[in-house]
Formats: sequence, C-alpha cells, structure tokens
Amino acid sequence: MNNPLTQRYPGRFIIIGNDSGKSVVVYGATGRSPSSLARRFVQKGNEIFMQASDDTVLKEGNVELLEYPAVRIFENGIVVANGRQINNINSLHGEVLETQLTSLLQEETYEPDAYKTPRITGAIVENGEAVHGALHIARSNHEDVERFVWNVSRESNTGSFISTYGGADVIPTPSFEGNPVLVTLQYGSAKACAEALYENFAPKEGESDYRVGILAIYREFGQAPEIAMMNRIDIEDIK
Repeated sequence: MNNPLTQRYPGRFIIIGNDSGKSVVVYGATGRSPSSLARRFVQKGNEIFMQASDDTVLKEGNVELLEYPAVRIFENGIVVANGRQINNINSLHGEVLETQLTSLLQEETYEPDAYKTPRITGAIVENGEAVHGALHIARSNHEDVERFVWNVSRESNTGSFISTYGGADVIPTPSFEGNPVLVTLQYGSAKACAEALYENFAPKEGESDYRVGILAIYREFGQAPEIAMMNRIDIEDIK
C-alpha cells in the first residue's frame, strides 16, 4: 500500500500509536453518498459519537451504519471503532489487550452493506507503567468472516494504520487487506494532528470532497486526554 494518509478513499480508518511519548488514537471518516457525508463527530462526556447532521439524513440510509459511538474514554485507556461493535467494550483491563479484543469481538462480522464493509476497532490501555495498543478487524472472506488482531508498535513517532477500504476510489470498493501499515506521527499535539490529516485528504482540483471528519486524541500516561476534531460540515458552515 502507498502512503495510506494520502489515499483517495480509505472509508473509515484508525491509527494507534505514539507521538513524542504520548499515546495517540486517531479516527477518520470519508464518504461518497450524501447521507455518509452529512455527519459530524460530537463529544458527549467520555464518548465521541458519529452523528447525522439532521434527521432527514437518517431516512436515506441505514441508521446503524450512519450513527454510532466511535470513541469511549476510560480512566485507563481508550477504545475506538467504526460501528456497533464498540458496545461490546465497556471496560479495559490489564490483561493482554489482543486477548481482550479477540474475546469481546468474537461474534462480530462485517457490516450489512453492499461492500461488506469491515468492522475495525482499536484500543490503548495503561497497565502499570506501560501502555499497550491493539487493532482488530472483522472482514468478509467470500461467504465467511475472518477476524485478525494485532499488537501495536510503541516505537516513538510511529502509528499503526488500518482502514475499511483499500484506498482506491473504485466500485466495487475492495476491503483493506494485509497487516496494519506503519505511519509517521510527528505532530506534537492532537490539534496539529487532526488539522494535518484533514488537509492530507483534501481533494485535488475538480475532485469531490470525500472528507467527513478527523478526530485525534493524545494522552500522556495517567493524564486527561487532549481531544481535537475536524468536521467538514462545520467547516463548510463557517465558510
């Protein structure tokens, strides 16, 4: 895969990693249909939701796939997902994170849409003086479902990236394949990260804008998280 942070259409994507000693969780969303594009990230307490901009949007698509809690923040960690599977994760423990995700998501399958969109999930958990990260995907394999979980590198200034789609703007849209892709994280803050990634996915002249939004969370060990969100629909309203 070429640089995934400049792909035309990754669908939804997650990055789990480390930027200058801070744990990083990124969730990004792109869309092509009007109902997919007319959404925004909204924070409610310790959760961040993907939410429709108005009720008319919900009449044009599958409500379950359009609105969902995307992030849950716990005292000892963070979980992020592209759909309902996050409802299986109400806490994180000190045990091996990959084992937790494997157990909690063992019944999950891909989304019930034309593309059999994968369900992707990521998490970080603080355990003692260490931070552990993991990524999980449930995707179609012909008529079956396959599930993979990966431990995430804690190397400084490095993130592990997975997405729902392979990145090309084609129909039918192929799912993400292979292992997570390593990307560089050298932004310094959640705000700078969200702004930079939002610009990375800006369309070229003459192309449609597929951006829905980017949210970035930076967290120093044992500290409250720094959260930044870029919602295209809000930015367009300002313009």
